[in-house]
Amino acid sequence: MTRPLSSRVAEVPLYLIPEVLRSLIRLKGNAVYRISIARTHWHHYNVSVRTRRIHRELAPQPVAVIVPVPGDVKPRRSGRRCAA
Repeated sequence: MTRPLSSRVAEVPLYLIPEVLRSLIRLKGNAVYRISIARTHWHHYNVSVRTRRIHRELAPQPVAVIVPVPGDVKPRRSGRRCAA
């Protein structure tokens, strides 16, 4: 079993947390396992993103999409007229 990987950014001001999270998630992609944010002092935080290998059973798979053929479905008409 592989050891989980972690990315850590220290001393992040409160107003920059969304940008730091966005960049770390873009860096790691679908393998994000846990996001931890810990307050250090004043309005500064330590942000860490932990990743783990995705198991084969949980990995995204290509899926076939069935699209209805136009013209086969008849439009439904309701008995109501204007709502006013």
